[in-house]
Amino acid sequence: MLSFIRIFCLSLLASIYLAPISLLSQVHAETVLKRIRMEVDRPYLETDISSVVVVNGIEMEGNNTTRKSIILREMVFSVGDSLSLDALINAMEESRENLLNTALFNFVEMNIGLEDFPLVKVNLLFVERWYVWPFPILEIGDRNINEWLANPSASRLNYGFYLVWDNFRGSRDKVSLLLKSGYRQLFTLTYTKPYFDRAKTLGWGMDAGISRAREMPYTTVGNRQQFVISPEIFLFQKYFFNAGINYRPATRNYHSFWLGYEYFAFADTLLALNPRYSPDGRHELKFFTLSWDFKHDFRDLKAYPLKGHYFDVRLSRYGFGMLKDETMNLTTIESSYRHFFEISKRWHFAAGVNAKLSQGNNNVYFSQQGLGFKGDIVRGYENYVIDGQHFLVLKSNLKYSLIPQRAGRIGFLQGERFGLIHYALYMNLFADAGYVDDQFFNGGNQLNNTLLAGFGLGLDFVTYYDKVFRTELGINRQGEVGLFFHIIAPI
Repeated sequence: MLSFIRIFCLSLLASIYLAPISLLSQVHAETVLKRIRMEVDRPYLETDISSVVVVNGIEMEGNNTTRKSIILREMVFSVGDSLSLDALINAMEESRENLLNTALFNFVEMNIGLEDFPLVKVNLLFVERWYVWPFPILEIGDRNINEWLANPSASRLNYGFYLVWDNFRGSRDKVSLLLKSGYRQLFTLTYTKPYFDRAKTLGWGMDAGISRAREMPYTTVGNRQQFVISPEIFLFQKYFFNAGINYRPATRNYHSFWLGYEYFAFADTLLALNPRYSPDGRHELKFFTLSWDFKHDFRDLKAYPLKGHYFDVRLSRYGFGMLKDETMNLTTIESSYRHFFEISKRWHFAAGVNAKLSQGNNNVYFSQQGLGFKGDIVRGYENYVIDGQHFLVLKSNLKYSLIPQRAGRIGFLQGERFGLIHYALYMNLFADAGYVDDQFFNGGNQLNNTLLAGFGLGLDFVTYYDKVFRTELGINRQGEVGLFFHIIAPI
């Protein structure tokens, strides 16, 4: 869901789509590279690049909030290491990518001090992000902006307040409070701390909240959700609490284990319209949940990767039969793999696969989530929901850098945290395919159990604070053409 306030604030940056020179003072390409990339002056060296050096010190500047120990945790070399100069340069680049992917910094610059060669010092210069964000909320309540644009209405808006404090105590911890009302109500409190042990491998987190709505989809017909409205009562209520442990044994591998409790209440109206909305048509559900996540992340930049690969798997269990009259019984496994290739400086290719399997209460409508939500889509079908128990999606992108990553300054904003930005513009061709296996909800939904395919042309604008604005013209296998908007990377 998109926040109108955030879109308005960032639309000044998105104007680069049409007028890249009007807002930003351009910076020469070589200066940009020195500013946003690690650079080592190799001609300065009097010895071969394979010569062994010793890291004699690591100096930092600009980390006014972030603790040094958090920064060192992301680096793949340390003081006292002996390695070839070429290996050190590669280690510095990998460490820089790790630091950028923490979402703590807008810019990270690394250089080598060679005055006492072969003893060397590594110098780090940071531009930290702004960590405290009090947001007024005015956002679309539909599952995506394309759905809302098909039937725009002020009654389908959420409003409220969101307070998030990243890097809360300088240790990459985060606390957030969300108070949202309107079309759908959501109140949550969240806290995460990535590390609590000396080795910085173990962390923990928790979240609790309430979700309520007076308008809900009760079934799917023609692969479009059908809604019912009840102005006087809440049709759907959910109360939840989750707590978990995170384990990060290496820089690029993550595990998380979460235990939760969920309570649902459904109004008579929902169950009268769809007796299969909940297990056995029950008005109330309460059950425990348990999940395990694993992520293997070797992307250069998480927000919009151009090189590297990524793999994840999530195993979730809903219901253990431990509570009285517990009827929830569902197990799901979801996984994805993505690979990003640099063909040349301006040409890139990416491919990925998403898959889901489920077993248990598969004939229950409220727990079904096939394609059409978040990143699980076949492009060209953004206006549709394809319910089902299992799915497979293949995605591919060929992109060209119209404007390679550059840096610039917004003249009327003071300070590097806001005024100094990076941006890039990519044109891409895409082709997707997918299939949803559905044994229970295919009546009247022609896209279930059918090969889905879409292709088209897109324009991606990427800028600071991990913002991605995508505009895509797509056509699906049924011959339908549409213009679609997104705010996450395509793969």
